[in-house]
Amino acid sequence: MSTLNVCTVASETVWKDKQGNIEKTEHHVAEALRLFPKTQVILFPEVSLAGYAADAGSKKELAEPMNGFCVMEVQRIAKKYGVALICGMIEEKKDDKPYNTEFVVDKQGSFLASYRKNHLFTGSKEPDHYSAGDELTIFDVENWKCGLSICFDIRFPRLFEAYKKVGVECIFSGFDWVPGRNKAAAMDFTIKTRANENQYFVVAVDRSASDVNASFHGKSIIANPYGEDISTKQGVYSYAELDKNDIKDITESLPLSGSFREKYAIK
Repeated sequence: MSTLNVCTVASETVWKDKQGNIEKTEHHVAEALRLFPKTQVILFPEVSLAGYAADAGSKKELAEPMNGFCVMEVQRIAKKYGVALICGMIEEKKDDKPYNTEFVVDKQGSFLASYRKNHLFTGSKEPDHYSAGDELTIFDVENWKCGLSICFDIRFPRLFEAYKKVGVECIFSGFDWVPGRNKAAAMDFTIKTRANENQYFVVAVDRSASDVNASFHGKSIIANPYGEDISTKQGVYSYAELDKNDIKDITESLPLSGSFREKYAIK
């Protein structure tokens, strides 16, 4: 299939309330499909099922295994509505700090993949409270080769280059992007740049509103290989049809794969 219909939800996460977030997830899935019935994949923000918890007690309470409550409930919702879902959770790590994890469930409700955030946000206490992942994740959905990233990862181009080198066609990335100097614009241009320099699609969404820790931008960007936001927006929902022909056209007119270097000499 040369096209993929995707929707993002800039949802307002209920802080430290997994049940409440599951209920919101199901509501948003139903509404996204009402607005955009051709949708095949729906992306939610970073830690969308738990909220961003940075204290030891909350993390212990909210962290769970990949076969726990959150994943099982998302599997139920995906199967009920016949759509692939990508959500964020806090994944437990035995005898250590938990992971900030994003996972994928297909339209039949089967678990497809999970990704642990590689680059923890150095502008916060995240490195003190979470373990960093050390692997990238590839999965197939609707005959598209896809990858995952989370929020602060966007600032590390080599991560996205690694996905490019193995033929990934689309990256899905959940965000909890806190305010700061030019931060809203930075989210916009870094996402579009990662898409353009790697000649693939990047689908990204930030949560909306605020919690006790921070406020958020609620931005959503669906960038094509030309670095253009191609999404149609309606409230917290953004939708686009991705077309592999865009990848084919730009890679034929501007070949880059033979020019990548692992390192550069400096004199």
